[in-house]
Amino acid sequence: MTHPVVEVARRYVGAREVPKGSNRGPLIDDFTGGRAEPYCAHAVAFWHRVAGKPIPGDVIPTPLRANPLASVSFTLRVFSEHDWLVREPAVGDVVFFRERGQSDPGRGRHIGIVVDVGDPKRLTIIDANWGDAVCERKIDRQSESILAFGRRP
Repeated sequence: MTHPVVEVARRYVGAREVPKGSNRGPLIDDFTGGRAEPYCAHAVAFWHRVAGKPIPGDVIPTPLRANPLASVSFTLRVFSEHDWLVREPAVGDVVFFRERGQSDPGRGRHIGIVVDVGDPKRLTIIDANWGDAVCERKIDRQSESILAFGRRP
């Protein structure tokens, strides 16, 4: 059995920005409510909401209303305040990164969902706004870019 958040996230793998670099697109707007802004954390909040496991503080975004969970730092704070940070990742966990990587340029953090932990050296994750798309990719378990893992009960 797969994790409900992973099931939702998998439906979006391959979604791309239209036009490229716009932080918009037919499926991307599902996450952001039509807001043209970085959407990695929007996607994680959306996937949890649709799976029936909303993250506290979640607000359905619209062009005129922001979701505070669109901030990776805010989402990390929510997980910390609820004592949901964990050392060892499991399927369905949130992975927090120190920097944006191939997300939007500039300072900031990045976030995704763990979808496979079977490889002892690598994790498989799904993350949005990675190279202007929603991707499933492998990362080194020991990567210094990983800041924390969070588990929503």
